[in-house]
Amino acid sequence: MGSTLLVPIFIVWAVTCAAVGAALLRRAPAVSLALFGSVLGAIGGFLVGNADGPAEVPAYTAVGASVGLFANGGFGMLATSARPPSAPLRRAAWVTLIGAPLAAAVLTGLLQVACPLYVTGRRSGFCNYQEADLLGGWLSGVIVVFLLDAWFVTGLLLASARQALRSEDAMDPKWRRLASGVGAR
Repeated sequence: MGSTLLVPIFIVWAVTCAAVGAALLRRAPAVSLALFGSVLGAIGGFLVGNADGPAEVPAYTAVGASVGLFANGGFGMLATSARPPSAPLRRAAWVTLIGAPLAAAVLTGLLQVACPLYVTGRRSGFCNYQEADLLGGWLSGVIVVFLLDAWFVTGLLLASARQALRSEDAMDPKWRRLASGVGAR
């Protein structure tokens, strides 16, 4: 099985990012930009990591994904605004926060199957741990970065929910009456 499992893992992750990004495009465009940037960053990280040989390519891919996520997410928060209603965005943030450790556990298991420890030489391919046992080498770093990325997405969702809530308040007739002074005594 070996490193051939890395391709389906990447494809499932990339399709999930694209699908969630597309679903949130109108409601939370900053989150969409972040997820799309994550996929582009992962591809860039793969190309950079593979340039000098296949060793530790999954780690470079994970770092590239994080750079794309953070850069595009930050840009998205500055350049776009979320749309109401805010409640689904808050729920999505909670699902992301609660689901991230579970997804990290599944990802850890899949990566350990795809890249078993103590496999070295040519047969290790992308899974090369640089001939050292570092308690999983790049694997533990990939999982930590995955969790940090999930927490960043949670923060983007909560910030988008706050933006959407402000829009909801601005459209609420009660707040419009209070702001205009109508009905005030």
